[in-house]
Amino acid sequence: MNPFKATMATIILFSFALTSCVDSGDARSDNDIGNESRAITAGAGSPSGEKGDCNANTTGVNWDALMTETCRNLSDYKLFTQANDPTSGPSQGGLPYDLTTSLFSDYTSKYRFVFVPEGETVGYSESEVLEFPVGTVITKTFALPANTALRGDDELVIETRLLIHRHEGWIGIPYYWDSDSDATLAIAGKRLEGLSTINNQGQRIEFDYSVPQAADCTSCHSIVPNLTGPNDSRKQIFLPIGPKARYLNTNFTYDDGTLYNQLQYWEKGKLLKDLPVDFQSVERAPEFTDQTPIDSLTNSEVNNMARAYLDMNCAHCHRTGLTLPLNYAGPAGSSGLQLEYNRSYAEAPSKFGVCKQPIAGGKEGYPYDVIPGNADASYLLFRVETNDSRHRMPELGRNIKHYEGALLLRRWIVQLPSAHCSPGD
Repeated sequence: MNPFKATMATIILFSFALTSCVDSGDARSDNDIGNESRAITAGAGSPSGEKGDCNANTTGVNWDALMTETCRNLSDYKLFTQANDPTSGPSQGGLPYDLTTSLFSDYTSKYRFVFVPEGETVGYSESEVLEFPVGTVITKTFALPANTALRGDDELVIETRLLIHRHEGWIGIPYYWDSDSDATLAIAGKRLEGLSTINNQGQRIEFDYSVPQAADCTSCHSIVPNLTGPNDSRKQIFLPIGPKARYLNTNFTYDDGTLYNQLQYWEKGKLLKDLPVDFQSVERAPEFTDQTPIDSLTNSEVNNMARAYLDMNCAHCHRTGLTLPLNYAGPAGSSGLQLEYNRSYAEAPSKFGVCKQPIAGGKEGYPYDVIPGNADASYLLFRVETNDSRHRMPELGRNIKHYEGALLLRRWIVQLPSAHCSPGD
């Protein structure tokens, strides 16, 4: 199982000329591929508007069931050509994708696919999640490798989460792989005890894994209004977290071995609209994985990667006021800790926790969220490193410490410009 491989069923739908703006020396050129272009979703089908049936005998995706039904089995939606493998072989129109920096989830590998109804397009956004049309389905499968250095080999497939954009908004549905043949609905979640993996530090880690309850999805995926006045009555909205342009702006290796920039691939395949003509102006977040050699990075590289890591792992809650006129905030935006990647550190270091006293809870010995040069006394790092459910961050989605991510943040704090927080610090 390799997350960087798409199926031939997807590739044969279209072929087009594309020279990547990222790692362009490795990308295929116009002469390599040819000039004919077809839409990615050609022949993929779309919802009919009728009430769905989980038992419907459909050719390809069971769109109507996705739009109206919470089916017992993942296979009822017919999202994958092989019901027992959600890591490859999407049904016609399904497209694999990857992110330069990923949300940490107990060292699991992530296998991501997006399904957009035939004829619909995704809208570009400069800094927010792409604007996926009604009918879109995003699947993310979590598989635990025996060794994180050997992802794709000897992995335990645990769960597949669906984000479905219905007419009334997005919803999240978790499915647990309780057999090798299919995954079943896990509305109440699931607790798996005694799992283990070996991380990039060579440490064997044993832990319990939690498949979230369906209701837990709103804890991370909901954006709340940053109220602009007494008559502002906007309600919270539910959105995906990961597929922003800055994390998709990277090359992806498809099944025929060629490399394309994902955003340009989507645009050429008539899936993405309004991508800037000046592609160099599109923001790109750095790539950070467990194999990134942190000790070899420059201070500038550490700063950039740490900001991307905080954005992906924390800013869905710790954010506010950067995307006008919507002016939405995360549930923890009012804490003063606001960690969006597109926020300027130089303009307001306190937004990144520098010399900012903890608002929620706190702990003796950690007077400020971030004390430049003193990682051991920085509450932000403590919360990332601890497994104590009373203090850990994120509150959901992990049961164990991300050693590599914590190491990155430790170095980031150590090399931050000095700041005098209070006497004695």
